[in-house]
Amino acid sequence: MNRIALAAALALTVSTGIAQEAKSPPSGTESLPKACQDASPGQGSTGKAMEMGDMAAHSMSDMGEAQMASMKAMQDMGKAMRATHGIKDPDLAFVCGMIAHHRGAVAMSRIELQSGKDEQAKSWAKKIIADQEREIAEFEAWAAKADKAK
Repeated sequence: MNRIALAAALALTVSTGIAQEAKSPPSGTESLPKACQDASPGQGSTGKAMEMGDMAAHSMSDMGEAQMASMKAMQDMGKAMRATHGIKDPDLAFVCGMIAHHRGAVAMSRIELQSGKDEQAKSWAKKIIADQEREIAEFEAWAAKADKAK
């Protein structure tokens, strides 16, 4: 009897873990629209290795706040972009990759507005934010429409 109860408990634990894992978006796609998450296999181990390599290439001890923020923005963008490379539909892969890319540009532009001093660079940052946020909204609307068409 105890073996049956133990086997049932183990089966329940494993199936619960699999169900929870199935609900989680693939690695790197957490911030992307549902259509991108559903179509992407995630960034996989290569993406993680690349991310760690990127971090190891920089000495973080001598970085300022703006550099640290910029590095994080680039890593987040890279992780999401790598996750879109496995999407089989080329149109969806493009749209999802551009969402990730544009979000990275917006994040870097916000860092420029917060930390930069040059007025021309700040002006470009403001324009990038306005233009890319508009395009992100267009891409997200297209991805939502594609997701409903499935």
